Amino acid sequence: MTALHTPTCDLLGIDVPVLQAGMSTYTSPELVAAVSNAGGLGIIGGLGRSPDELRAEIRKVRELTSRPFGVNHVMCRLDPTAVQVTLAQRVPVLSLAWGRSEELTYQAHEAGIKVIHQVVTAEEAGLVASDGADVIVAQGTEGGGHVGMMSTLSLVPQVVDVVGAVPVLAAGGIADGRGLAAVMMLGAQGALIGTRFLATPEAHGRGHSKDVILNALGSQTLASRFFDDVTKQVWPGATVRSIKSPLLEEWAERQQEWALAAEQLRPSLEAALAAGDFVLAGESAGLVHDIVPAGELVSRIAHQAKELLNMRRNPDGSFS
Repeated sequence: MTALHTPTCDLLGIDVPVLQAGMSTYTSPELVAAVSNAGGLGIIGGLGRSPDELRAEIRKVRELTSRPFGVNHVMCRLDPTAVQVTLAQRVPVLSLAWGRSEELTYQAHEAGIKVIHQVVTAEEAGLVASDGADVIVAQGTEGGGHVGMMSTLSLVPQVVDVVGAVPVLAAGGIADGRGLAAVMMLGAQGALIGTRFLATPEAHGRGHSKDVILNALGSQTLASRFFDDVTKQVWPGATVRSIKSPLLEEWAERQQEWALAAEQLRPSLEAALAAGDFVLAGESAGLVHDIVPAGELVSRIAHQAKELLNMRRNPDGSFS
């Protein structure tokens, strides 16, 4: 094993421990395949896709790569038919989040599919480990979209301690090789990255959302229940991190009105999403400074992390 090639790489059949998050319909076959072709693991977002659409996405990815890839499903908003498409297509990796999955994990294993499961607490990690997850992703609140309350820095080592021999990946606030190296020092065997992969040519951006990410600071993100209250979605224990927008700032101090005014607000939110004015993204947006092809991004992250992990510490505490 090298500093960067971890046991998770062998388990998933990848070269470097860089996974692209399954970000709903923001993923594209081109994005997924580019990440996998570069040695990481691309993941198709299953949420928001019909079974037929998902089947087409899987087939297109297979046309573009012979490398392993995954499909993501959200347990609290599960489409059973879409899940059966995933299992029937024998995708290499099933990615799960936001809910228990013992039966689905069993079905995936019966089909020869590896299961990675994202959690937001150490308690949840223990439960999904007992359900048979092959890899656990510890997602910190710094991430974009639906997140929990614990930070990546404190969550990752706690999950590592709880799940024992089950490999752990980190997510939330990671955008470059520095972040990957840091979480590996905490005991993670790699990282699942979302926001940074939104700023690639292959990602399905909406309106000028990629420019919004490029120009955002990490301090300009906010985690709240605004998105879910307005769209009437139920994600137990979650808030939604997005880049601050005029709509969100206008309503930020009126939280008690969000659910009551949902019908009034929903058209404005949908229009803002379509225009790229309301962007679900994490604090790592402040580390995104260019639009770079996904394959090149994987290589850049891996190279930087490898260099950092191979450094030697000097007596004065510095690295050389």
